[in-house]
Amino acid sequence: MHPATHVQRQPLKTTATRGCLLLFTLVLTACVAASPTPVGITSSPVPFTPSPSTTGTLPASTQPSPTPSALPPDFWQSLPVIPAAISDRVREVYRLGLEMGNNPHVFSRIGDCASAAPAFLTGFDRDYDLGEYGYLQPAIDYFSGSFERPSVAAKGGLTSSGLLTTLWTDELCENNETLLACQYRLDGPGFAIISIGTNEAYYIHNNPASFEINLRLIIEETIARGIVPILGTKADNFEGDNSINATIARLAMEYELPLWNFWLAAQPLPNQGLLDPSHLSTISYINFTDFSIPHSLEYGVQMRNLTALQMLHFLWGQLVIPDPVLTPTP
Repeated sequence: MHPATHVQRQPLKTTATRGCLLLFTLVLTACVAASPTPVGITSSPVPFTPSPSTTGTLPASTQPSPTPSALPPDFWQSLPVIPAAISDRVREVYRLGLEMGNNPHVFSRIGDCASAAPAFLTGFDRDYDLGEYGYLQPAIDYFSGSFERPSVAAKGGLTSSGLLTTLWTDELCENNETLLACQYRLDGPGFAIISIGTNEAYYIHNNPASFEINLRLIIEETIARGIVPILGTKADNFEGDNSINATIARLAMEYELPLWNFWLAAQPLPNQGLLDPSHLSTISYINFTDFSIPHSLEYGVQMRNLTALQMLHFLWGQLVIPDPVLTPTP
């Protein structure tokens, strides 16, 4: 059964929606650029230079493979929320990461305000109620402590180019260290949930190639560090032509990476899980991971947390269970 379509849906209550609108004005300030003004590709990314301490030897088969050139523009819209299987390339990257000393119990959160604390995933290390999704508990147990890890690479206003420069770093980062490299050094993760794109709408029409160029750099640096990239689509179409989600899905296919197609999970929700054209709706601004709350999975933030946890559970089942000897304990 589709992971995001078996939730019983009932009409929303007007009072709940009105409350969200009032509270959202407080949260929205965290989703706009509170850091340096986002820059496009015109701000030169700091090149990542692999070194023996940060990379291992990837088999040739982990390089990107050609994707069909005749894909229709909306091909990605029918891809499942959670894939059915992972590629051999992902297994190779995962094994490489273990050899390099990455912690497979840790994932990094990479993205804009939708990936930032406290709304995204952190509740699974605090207060949560899985409701009818109790089967996901092993993923929470396995990644315990990772959900609430701070992320300097998940913040309001962030763009793909911001991840590749030093403009958005803070005191936790080293001199001349990009935001992406800083987060990976701090975490030493086995996985990275990379969900970026909403803020690209401000730049992509001036430079349509910029997002793909940046995302390729992000993917390739992540793989070179032995970290499994999880690419996520977004619920919105802030750019107006869905080109960002199409690029995310196409690169996931090209690099044979797991795609978390959150866009599809959001489609059945009221207003496609959006409060406004670029921000997700939520039923609660206190608890984002309580799926026992009536109607909670009719809101974007709650559905995003559920499906992200489903993706982590999927990878746990695909990578950890088959190779338990390779996976160290925390």
